[in-house]
Amino acid sequence: MAPARDEAWRKVLAGDKDGFRHLIEPYLPELMAAAARELRYRRAVGDLRPQDLSADELVGETLARGWRDRARKPQNLDVRPWLLGLMFKVLESIVRSERRARRLAGVSLEAPVEDEAAAAEATDEEFWEWYQPDDITRWEDIIPAEDVQADDLSDDRTYQLTNEERQALVLSVEHRLSVVEISSVMNLSPDRAVRLIDAAQRQLGNA
Repeated sequence: MAPARDEAWRKVLAGDKDGFRHLIEPYLPELMAAAARELRYRRAVGDLRPQDLSADELVGETLARGWRDRARKPQNLDVRPWLLGLMFKVLESIVRSERRARRLAGVSLEAPVEDEAAAAEATDEEFWEWYQPDDITRWEDIIPAEDVQADDLSDDRTYQLTNEERQALVLSVEHRLSVVEISSVMNLSPDRAVRLIDAAQRQLGNA
């Protein structure tokens, strides 16, 4: 981040809520549009029902989580990609919770729920990690060819992709994040991020 933004973020880390609102405000329209798009996808593939979550609720939870976990933002990751990545993490966490709730709904009351909760907590802790590569510059210019355009992301063909492939593609094509930023928010190596984007583009190109 620029020196002025670095100073603003230091104040946020110290508890400046107004400063936090000021930093995130420019990205709210993009975040809201992304939330609406991802909810359409999750409903289409059966992960969520329309009544489970709204775009407003998803963005609100993302910002609340961002404030609580602001100290966990990687130092070399700007606020915009951090928020976008956080939204995907929040949504995936909610989807996992819904799946667990549905699974537990059919389990005997004598089942070891504590073990289930402990396993979920351990999984979520790993899930909230951020990848921080040692080599920041090496991957900056290694972006797969842009065979897929932003308009293609609304196509039902994207539903054939894995969640990882689709997320990497959306972050690259729709949100124009760099490979390093994508690897950070998805907790992947840059090499893995490149392979995911390339695989997604090939699948859509052959569909």
